[in-house]
Amino acid sequence: MVRDEEYWIWYALTSVYPHVDEILLFDNNSSDRTLEIVREMDHVADKLVVWEQFGGESEDANRARGLHLARERGATHVLFLDGDEVHVEECLGFARRLLEVAEHTPALSDPPVNHWRAHDPNPTDGVLVKNLGFKPIHPGFAGPDTCRPHDLAQPDTDHRCYNYAIRIASLANLRGNGLEWGQHGYVETGDLYIQSSPHTLWLPGLWYWHFSWHPRSSARRSGARYGHGVQDLGSVPLPDHVHTPPVLFDPTGPSNPTLAAWEIQGYAGEAMRHCSTSPAATV
Repeated sequence: MVRDEEYWIWYALTSVYPHVDEILLFDNNSSDRTLEIVREMDHVADKLVVWEQFGGESEDANRARGLHLARERGATHVLFLDGDEVHVEECLGFARRLLEVAEHTPALSDPPVNHWRAHDPNPTDGVLVKNLGFKPIHPGFAGPDTCRPHDLAQPDTDHRCYNYAIRIASLANLRGNGLEWGQHGYVETGDLYIQSSPHTLWLPGLWYWHFSWHPRSSARRSGARYGHGVQDLGSVPLPDHVHTPPVLFDPTGPSNPTLAAWEIQGYAGEAMRHCSTSPAATV
């Protein structure tokens, strides 16, 4: 679900296209070029389904309807994707493969039946993986090889959304918590929040880029009713296992203030340099 995400929507959808079966885009009354850009994205059109003027003022009702429509189309899992999030091949591809190899036929009980007793020979269901947590990297303003100092500085036991975020979740028993923006969240079996579910697998080696502090649209001005404004939170070098998403260098993608300031948009040679030096074996 997006609203006024013209600067990053092209890169967000392009980055996830190879790893999903279908992209459901719910446009919540954008007033910028978001839909215009999406309509011109022929390279993702075969997987893209768009709902225009989607939803109303209730964040919880909008999310519930989105989950309902995903189920109607036969989805088993959802990738939560904001319009300002850009993924990378090695992380999202690994996550997709992990779900495929962990799938049980027939499906495991939810919750699984495990007796928790050492050396007990009776069969158990084993581990049920429903949700996957990634590390969000918030790019610094100093350049494409930087992030804000707070990123990757907190321990892996800190599961707050700006240190970890669940980006893939099973649709089985998934629903909103009934609260609105700022307090919203998802719960699953047994009314457990997915962040604290025993079925959530936290993967500290997987990451994605979140441009939440950078300009996102020409229509987003100071004092906006939702979200937050542009803010430079400082810059430090990226950790060794993190690199700039190659899709940002795609010369066919639209420019925006951040890419223009970084002077990287359209430089295919630079993209090749980043691709060749990124340690994909991390995951």
